[in-house]
Amino acid sequence: MVKKIGLKKTPDLSEFGLSGTLDSKLDFVKNHLGKEILISDVFKKNCLIDVRGLTKGKGLCGPVKRFGLTLKQHKSEKGQRRPGSLGPWHPARVTFRAPMAGQMGMFTRISYNNKIIEVVNKENKDKIKNIPNSLQNLKSDYLIVRGSVQGPSKRQLLITSPLRQTKKQAKKTYEFIELR
Repeated sequence: MVKKIGLKKTPDLSEFGLSGTLDSKLDFVKNHLGKEILISDVFKKNCLIDVRGLTKGKGLCGPVKRFGLTLKQHKSEKGQRRPGSLGPWHPARVTFRAPMAGQMGMFTRISYNNKIIEVVNKENKDKIKNIPNSLQNLKSDYLIVRGSVQGPSKRQLLITSPLRQTKKQAKKTYEFIELR
C-alpha cells in the first residue's frame, strides 16, 4: 500500500482502538483483515477532524530561541544569551520553570477542528478540477484540509473524528479557486 504512494518505502504502523461492542469489533476485524481501508470510507467532505502528530525537530536550542528571552545588554557579565537569574538562593536548586537550553521541537501536538475541503480518491480524481499541481502526481487517496498540520512531509499523522466539535467551525465552507 505504501509503495503505491511513491513517497515512502516503509509503512508507519500505529494501533488504534475500535468503538462498539466486542462482537461488532470482532466482526469489523474479521471483515477488514488484510484489506485496505480507504480514506473515503471513513471521512467525508466538509467534516471536521482532529490531527495529531509530531512537530518538526530542531534539536538542542538555547533559552533565547526556546523561550523567547530577550538578549541582555552587550556589557553584561557572564553572557548575553541566557536568563538573568536561575532562581533564589533558597530553595537551593534550580526549578523546572527556569528557562534553560534543551530539546526544541519533536513535540506531540493536536490540531483541533480542521475542516476537510476535499476527499480525493481514484474515482473522483478526474472530476475535481481545482487540484493543486503539487498533488496531481499522487497515486493514492488523500485529504485536503484547511490550514496547516504539524510536522515535516512524510511524517505520520493520526486523524480522528473531533473531540470538541464547535458549531462555528462546522458552518464554514471552503472552495478551491486557482489563479493562473
